[in-house]
Amino acid sequence: MAFSNRWVLADGTLNDQPITIRYRDDVQQELDSGDYGQCIQISWEAEDVDAETGYPSAAELDKIDEFNKKLMDAIEPNAHGIVVMVLMAQGVNQWIVYVRDNEEIQKDLNTIPTDTGLYPIEVVSDEDAGWEIFTELRGAIKTH
Repeated sequence: MAFSNRWVLADGTLNDQPITIRYRDDVQQELDSGDYGQCIQISWEAEDVDAETGYPSAAELDKIDEFNKKLMDAIEPNAHGIVVMVLMAQGVNQWIVYVRDNEEIQKDLNTIPTDTGLYPIEVVSDEDAGWEIFTELRGAIKTH
């Protein structure tokens, strides 16, 4: 299954701090399929944050972008999971990923090269067959 690669980008503020959110625009088919019932949230808390913007430093943003590419390359080609949203605020980058099977995704995550060292990420999994996490966040963006 080829996923839509059309993304919507939204910038705004959260608690008087800048926030950037991007989400896939056309994921209704994946949601309706019922195949992706687990929501994985991956968080990367930046060590080096620009005090003025609240975003990670340029050097750390490069590392985050590289991880983002490796994450998508690891889970999406075989349709084990789909990255549907990425949020960045207050020094934290967070990926919202819907997956078929947690064990398969764990294997996929373990294939991500760590030639530059381990990634400072935390991974949380929740049952979310109706994609409430994603739809509530997307709805909040669209109404403001």
